[in-house]
Amino acid sequence: MNFEEFINTIKDTIKEYLPEDYRDAEVNILENRKLNTNYTGLTVTREGDTLAPTINLNNLFDSYSKHPEHSITAVMQEVASVIQHTPETFDIGRIMDYDRVKKNLFMRLSAAEKNKDLLEHAPHIRKEDLAITFHIMLDQSDKGTATTMINDNMMEAYGIDLDQLYQDALLNSPVICPAQIENMGEALSRMMIEDMKSAGAPPEVIQEMEKDLKESNKDNPMTIITNDRLVDGASAIFYPGVMDLVGERMQGDYFILPSSVHETLVVPDDGRVSLQELTDMVKEVNMTQVNPEDQLTDQVYHYDIADHVFEKAETFAERKLAKETEMGGKDHSVEKDTGKQTRVEKSKHKSTEMAL
Repeated sequence: MNFEEFINTIKDTIKEYLPEDYRDAEVNILENRKLNTNYTGLTVTREGDTLAPTINLNNLFDSYSKHPEHSITAVMQEVASVIQHTPETFDIGRIMDYDRVKKNLFMRLSAAEKNKDLLEHAPHIRKEDLAITFHIMLDQSDKGTATTMINDNMMEAYGIDLDQLYQDALLNSPVICPAQIENMGEALSRMMIEDMKSAGAPPEVIQEMEKDLKESNKDNPMTIITNDRLVDGASAIFYPGVMDLVGERMQGDYFILPSSVHETLVVPDDGRVSLQELTDMVKEVNMTQVNPEDQLTDQVYHYDIADHVFEKAETFAERKLAKETEMGGKDHSVEKDTGKQTRVEKSKHKSTEMAL
């Protein structure tokens, strides 16, 4: 079954899997635009409904194609379940009342250039070549989330400016989607232990594995920053205080790798890994492991804990060089007064630079 046949099958038969009150519902197939991607969506709307989910048929078809053991009947039942989960009563005025909206604001992070057309009509904050956009959490459950993105028309209706929207989102995002900061080795170990427990491994074997993993994680410098839902968690790096907290854990500056829209990876800037190696790693992972709709950029970023500056790593390198050049100039002016002692100090400084 190709994609077009898949779409037509769902459109023509979905009502058969829904209750009687959906008998006269309107079924629509429409093209949608969201951050990072376009997709074909399905909506099923009854008379009087003020809210209906848009089901991503591209994702659904990909899953169906990769799992031939799943019947089309199972797919239809899944779609019907999502449709019926939508709250039967929803006050559309809630979206237009900012005093109610701001309690449900959260942020998402995306690539600015990739989404430039969408961003032309949506309030956003630029962070280098990344963009923070603002969204309303309408509903959360074990089946997923219902959200909507704030656009310019909504902003105008709210009567607020971008700064207020940003500050309210900074305040509420950590409440709705709390940050999760975890060493990568520890995260992988936890998942491995959970798998062993699920498989029924003996307790003594699990304990021994935990001991071995703890020892092997000592030298793993990489940290994952996401949210507690592990979805759209890359924005957590911009939560208030998170960058400085990570700096305290790292005990110094660090590089930030845009792993995906769901998380960022952090590596200490301690000389063990070069900027070029990190850049190559990001590009390779984006090409081979991350779905296009989940990608951020191929850039590597840097956080300077002393100056509290988030920037592209290449910009930091340039800024650092300029600062050292300026300091070198100041040393030279002092050298005229202090003679040989200052020249020795400058020599030591150059040696340190070469070691870096």
